[in-house]
Amino acid sequence: MKQEKNLKPKDIPSKKTIVLRTKLMPQDIMAIMDKKKTSLFGSTLRRPKLEEITVENPQLFLEQVIFVPGYYAIDYNHDVSYVIKVEPDVKEVSIGRKKFSVLNESGVWKNFGKKMKHGVEITKQDLEINATENAAKSMADLMYLDNHGLETTFSYSTNSNAVENYAQRTLDVNKEHIRRIEISDDVFSKLLQKLKDSLKLDIKINHEEYVIVEFQEIFIPIYEARCFDKKEKVAIARIDAITGKFL
Repeated sequence: MKQEKNLKPKDIPSKKTIVLRTKLMPQDIMAIMDKKKTSLFGSTLRRPKLEEITVENPQLFLEQVIFVPGYYAIDYNHDVSYVIKVEPDVKEVSIGRKKFSVLNESGVWKNFGKKMKHGVEITKQDLEINATENAAKSMADLMYLDNHGLETTFSYSTNSNAVENYAQRTLDVNKEHIRRIEISDDVFSKLLQKLKDSLKLDIKINHEEYVIVEFQEIFIPIYEARCFDKKEKVAIARIDAITGKFL
């Protein structure tokens, strides 16, 4: 596939920062932990008693998710073959200045003679025409990347009642507990690759265009708590600060 080197997005909107609102307080997390902390140790058949597990005060972290929807438009050429039926006595077909052979002469007469000998009706032959198609295609998709730069899913609401009113202020207050990656062109390259995955490899690109429709940096509140059993084995519990689910 021939393409423009290091294709960049034509337009990148200004980044919008969103911090999802924390719905659960540390005491809520401790109540959840009291019910589920034994699941972090032992096995299904043998788990420690509740009183044998110690849980430290949970810490709140804000974990980044990057959201980028976009579209990719392409004009390209690719080689194709068409097979059409022609009469049995046809040896060659001309289209413009190009000539396409059906069978060589000996093949035509060999088939003709064999069928005449047996009184069989002569059927039409296949003619293969090699051509170049010019095509245009547009693809749209979106991608969520987690704070490790890996594609992830996202199931939260970002409506006004689900987010902090002052996102940057919230980030400043929690600056010691933020998990994020530095945003680079790699973010946009991953979406571009996802958009281009459906394209054939054997094409010649005439023109291509890549546009980012929206660009959001979303922070999800996650509680983490260190837990210890009586043997001082350590486990880290991660709880969604919005839904209360173990992660």
